[in-house]
Order: sequence, then C-alpha cells, then structure tokens
Amino acid sequence: MRYRNITDANDFSRDAAVVADFVGEEEYHRSFVRLGKSLNLKGFVTPFDDALFALELQLLNLENMREHWHGKFPMIPAQLHEGADFLIGLAQTIPALSDAGKARLLGQLKKGFQDGLWPLQHELRVAASLSNHGCDIQFHDLEEGCGYDFLAEKDGLKFEVEAKAVSAFTGWPIKPEDLNRLLVEVSEHFVWEEKGIPVFRLELSAGLPHDRLQLQALLTAINAVGTTRSPFSVPGVTIQLLGVVQTLSSKQLERASYQHAQLTGRIVVVPPTLPRVVFELSSNQPIRLERKIIKLISETAREQFTKERPAVIWTHVKYVSQDAFTHLSASQGNRSCLFDRVSNATLFSEKRNHLSQLVYSGGSVLRKAERGSRSSFDAAVYNSSGCRFGDVFIFPANRKKRQ
Repeated sequence: MRYRNITDANDFSRDAAVVADFVGEEEYHRSFVRLGKSLNLKGFVTPFDDALFALELQLLNLENMREHWHGKFPMIPAQLHEGADFLIGLAQTIPALSDAGKARLLGQLKKGFQDGLWPLQHELRVAASLSNHGCDIQFHDLEEGCGYDFLAEKDGLKFEVEAKAVSAFTGWPIKPEDLNRLLVEVSEHFVWEEKGIPVFRLELSAGLPHDRLQLQALLTAINAVGTTRSPFSVPGVTIQLLGVVQTLSSKQLERASYQHAQLTGRIVVVPPTLPRVVFELSSNQPIRLERKIIKLISETAREQFTKERPAVIWTHVKYVSQDAFTHLSASQGNRSCLFDRVSNATLFSEKRNHLSQLVYSGGSVLRKAERGSRSSFDAAVYNSSGCRFGDVFIFPANRKKRQ
C-alpha cells in the first residue's frame, strides 16, 4: 500500500470517523474519558503525566472536537498535530489489512489505551516515511503475527523493516512514576510555614524508593531538614536545603526551574499544585540509555529478521525534545555522539551483516510544508558498509535529517 501525500480537513474528518468506527464509537470515546478521569483522580497532573500521556490526551481533545463539530472538522488542529497524524496514519492502514490483520491491530489499540499508544504511533510514522520514500508497504507483523513490522519494496528490492520505540526514561535511575509517587506524598504531607519557596537537593545512591512507607519516611526527613536547615541522610538519600527563593508565579517558577535543570544537568521538579517547593534530584547511578539501545538493536537484529533480505531497524527515542535529540545525534568536540557509539557497536558486526541501515528519531514538531503543515521529527540515518547484500538503502544517507 501507499499513503496519500496530502490530507485536508475533509480527509481528516473521514479518517477520524474510520478510526472511531473501527474501535466502536462508544468504546473509543469511553477509552479516552477513562484516561482523563484517572488523571483527575490524582488531584493534579505532573509534567511527567503530560509527557507520558501526551498522545492520548491529544486524541481525547480531538474526539471532543469531533463530537462538538458533529464529525466535520473545519480544519486540522495544528496544536494537536501528533494526535492528528496518528489518526491519519491509522485510518489509511485499516482498509489495507486482512481480517486477521485488523483483529491484531484492534488488539494493539485496546492494549494501547491502557499502556500507551506511542509504540504504535512510531510504527505508523515509519510506514508513512517508507511511503514518502517511494516504497510499497506490507504490514508483515500485523498480517503474520510475528517477525519484522514491514516488508518494503523499492526499485525492485525488498527490505525487512522493524520499528522500535524506547522511552528515554528507560535509562534513568530516577523513574518518572516514582517522582509522581513522591509528589503525591508532598501534596499531602509536606510542611513549610515560612515565606518564600524552599529548594531541596536530594542526592540518591540509585533511584527513589517505590514503597509508600519509605517515601513517607523520606518526606519526614525533608520536613526535618526544612526546619533545622541541616543536611540529613536516610538510607539511599542525602537531603540538603539549598535555599529559599522569593515567591514567584507558577510560570516564573516553572521557567526558573527549567533553566536551573539545564545549568546543573539535574532533574528539577516543581509540584503543579500547592505546597510551593522545588526539588533538585541527582543519582550516583549512571544513565544507561546507550546500553539499553545497544541491547535492543542487537536482540532485534538476531530475533526478528529472516536474514534473507537487507534489514532496517528504526529506533525512536520517546520523551526527548528537539534540543535533546540534537545533543544525542551531534558530536561534542572529540567525543562521538550517542548514536555514533550505538551504531559502531551494533552495525558493523559480522553477526549482523544483514543490516542495511539504522535509523534513530526523536522529538516532535509541526513543520510548514509546501502545501499546509505536517507533524514531523528529526532523524539520524546510518548506512552499513558491511551489509552482505551490498550498498542497498531505503533512506538517503544523512547522519541527521528532518522527516
């Protein structure tokens, strides 16, 4: 199959209807409403919630708009471009599948409503990119139930393509879900009775505790440090009051915290509701994103291809900004960038000589195109010089490009 090149508001209205009908109108709407309710039950939404559920929240807003406009979108909402792009790709994929393929896709969607849709989002983006680069696509994994994701044919050559999505948080010793648990305890039990906003530094030996009783003990220690102004240690954590800043508006505090995080290279967290407090966190355990991606690519190359055709692995790093992706894909002085190191460790092994290209992507942005605008992202492409099928490539060689 091939994806269409241009989508207008009428096309988009039909796409949204196709997806809702595929899932079931009531079930589709109810799935997103459940997400909104579950976040509201917490009493607040953290920046990590915003990141983790960004796609689903955009889809909820699009569904509310579809209901408001009785199914007829007057335009494609630019601020919801990731959600719109997801619906456009999904609606074009559904009719191209067999009954078995549709059943597997429906299962993925229903599971995604619970666990997150971003892995499927990446697959649809890869499919669209393959189409844009002149490939005819077969959804191999959906049709066969195993193996690589796509069989792509271009200029008489066939490629096996696997789309992998990895969370940037995978390599973090400090997990977002544990930060959220800490903020729940802060909202209920943090005590600060003086003027100004306290700033605490938490130096962790590894990550935050998972257990609620341990988090409550940690918060008791934080409260004690706020009262005594003296550093204090509990198992795995050293706590220090860095100072007290003047009262700022929420936007000013958010901006100042972001700048502080960029300056120190630490995680800086501000609870989205009262009480007003800032936490600066660091861990003695290193970030292992590079190791995680190397393992992912190595296992994928070994397990998911037939090795009878040139293979491509496209790894999307989720939850990174455009600036962060640039940092991961650009060398710093004499030090090679992360994607250089990963490719050198995985692409040129004799055991993986069926690999033709590695592609990495990350970030999300709305870009102006020749006709209208489209949801886009940055990508870095690496060619293999040792592929046993020769110099055959789907994507133009370019260590960094826009998609």
